[in-house]
Amino acid sequence: MKIMGMDIGDRYIGIALTDREKKMSVPVAVLENDEDFKDRLCSIMDREGVEKIVVGMPYTLRGEIGQQGKKVLEFVNKKILDTGTEIVYQDERFTSKLRLGPGMKDKKGARKDKFSAALILQGYLDRTSAVRRDNDE
Repeated sequence: MKIMGMDIGDRYIGIALTDREKKMSVPVAVLENDEDFKDRLCSIMDREGVEKIVVGMPYTLRGEIGQQGKKVLEFVNKKILDTGTEIVYQDERFTSKLRLGPGMKDKKGARKDKFSAALILQGYLDRTSAVRRDNDE
């Protein structure tokens, strides 16, 4: 089973997946936010055996859910919640500050949203593995 990371935007949704050991995130795809989104998402989830979705939450600098955060929650409620998959939110406030660079595209010219999704997912993996290490000590 794998964990999926998502960077939700108004037009595009970046998708990343973990490796089987759930130690590393890998950018996978950018899906258009259209009427076929849910079908494409479910296809990836079924093919990859996704057990959990980590959604990037754009909290305000005060740690509150602002306008963009409300859009993310609405999107999740409309298009993801009924998949029956566990959903967790990962603070993405400072993810965009990491240098993805304007030229960061793959060979087919894909948008950088999938790289943002990978950073969000890796942040979740790092945070949860740190908690596990602390509990083991």
